[in-house]
Amino acid sequence: MRRSDLTICLITDEVSPSLDQGLAFAREEGIGTIDLRVIDGRNVLALSRSELADAAQRVRAAGLSVSCICTPLLKWTPPGKTSRAGDVQFAFDLGERAPREVYIQAFEAAEILGARNLRVFSYLTYDGFALDDLRQPVEDLLALADRFDMKVHVENEAVCNIAGFAELEALVTSYRHPRLRALPDIANAYRKAKPPSAADLARLLPFTDILHIKDYSDAARGFVAFGEGEIPLAPLLAATLPGHESPVTLTIETHAFAEPLATTRRSVRALRRAVETFGLA
Repeated sequence: MRRSDLTICLITDEVSPSLDQGLAFAREEGIGTIDLRVIDGRNVLALSRSELADAAQRVRAAGLSVSCICTPLLKWTPPGKTSRAGDVQFAFDLGERAPREVYIQAFEAAEILGARNLRVFSYLTYDGFALDDLRQPVEDLLALADRFDMKVHVENEAVCNIAGFAELEALVTSYRHPRLRALPDIANAYRKAKPPSAADLARLLPFTDILHIKDYSDAARGFVAFGEGEIPLAPLLAATLPGHESPVTLTIETHAFAEPLATTRRSVRALRRAVETFGLA
């Protein structure tokens, strides 16, 4: 891998729920590509087409591009199941709508915002989960990905059925579909007591375009800036990325509830320093 194959990206609401503040931060830190999840305090899927178009215009005016829409798709419980997840951040209530209606809405939002990627989940955790439970939603999402010429990225999440790298690998290797990608989150796996090894990450990288980057401190009992916690992010990246041949986006998802802007700024700068030690040409 060459240094030019790595892109540092940012989920704007990790800085502020205000889109304009997130855009200003990205420009200050020299980040040209962003991900969107919350725009002016509201989830992307809660916005009208005109509101999405306005957001897209603001992104373009700032000279930035949108890589991925971090949707809450499949961060809910399917019919007939009872979730064990408890309180869930960014969960989604379908209400009376059919799942496919919401899938289409998400792809249309991504198209308006200029993104070619959507992040999704694997249902809130419940007893008796099997990968085949995801077959219908994954097939529906892949059909829409073909229609909209986009990719679907499944993130491992502690409150969802796919919480670790082994389950994520099982899903993407069972399909081996070019539009179905893994979105590994090292911190999420650690928080679920499923710490991945460098070999685990290396096996996922051929199916990966995006990695989420955040750190956690048991001592602080919360998420902290990159390199300030106990999760060995830099060693895992250093052991795997130099031997990987395809471009990868490192997306900062700080999750810091206290001083999010300052913590995200330290994360951006620490990640850049770490990348410089990887020995990439």
